[in-house]
Amino acid sequence: AEPVLAKLLVDDPDQDVREAAARALGNLDRPEALDRLIEPWKSYMPAVRRAAADVLMRDPSRINRLLDAIEQGKIGTGDLDASQSKRLLSHASPAVRERAGKLFVRPGGRREAIEKYAPALSAAGDAARGRAVFEANCSTCHRVAGIGVDVGPDIADTRVRTREALLTDILDPDRAIDANYVAYVVATADGAVYDGVVAAQTASSLTLKRPEGKTEVLLRSAIDEIRSTGRSLMPEGFEAKISVDQMADLLTFLKDWRYQDGSVPRGK
Repeated sequence: AEPVLAKLLVDDPDQDVREAAARALGNLDRPEALDRLIEPWKSYMPAVRRAAADVLMRDPSRINRLLDAIEQGKIGTGDLDASQSKRLLSHASPAVRERAGKLFVRPGGRREAIEKYAPALSAAGDAARGRAVFEANCSTCHRVAGIGVDVGPDIADTRVRTREALLTDILDPDRAIDANYVAYVVATADGAVYDGVVAAQTASSLTLKRPEGKTEVLLRSAIDEIRSTGRSLMPEGFEAKISVDQMADLLTFLKDWRYQDGSVPRGK
């Protein structure tokens, strides 16, 4: 069954079949079956990747195989969704927690940029100016207050998120990526290369959504390679575009945009 399942995992046009193949390979108590799950990792779509990661997290021995693959660069830390990363970081085994901590918590991360912009957290900010900052810098991938397009995750409902959390999301977009918004690179047989998040897929086509709401519909028969970048579509380095004062305005807009016209009372 192993070679048949491995072929279904990467070649079958039906995503449900590929997910089932991943789970079935995981039910084979053989190291070789786990290798077959890991080798084509970068070609997996989000749902298949989640299924394969769950298989590799069933017990400590498999988790160590997963962590080996991450250390070897075969799997990126961003290829696991936030809940899977947290499971590793809070695992009952101290050895697993220690290994995962070294891999998933980047030394320093984007700490320097976050510390530089920390004054924006306590500054009052101006929502009207923040709206202009959002429109100029964020609206190609996010939609808030009727501005922009939905490419990245929905960030409109920010009432329950702290300014600190929003600042971290903006300056360190790869820290906790929703698996549905990991960027993919797709190469076609004619040499063209496309990137974006997977918006839809069928047995015959794949749809990528790109900044400004642009989409590319690619026939599966024309696709030569599908590769996950393991990173957010939003690039690091946003701090190079705006000042600390502008960041304060942006945070205030994200927190308070729904109250600006007076139709929604504060706290509602």
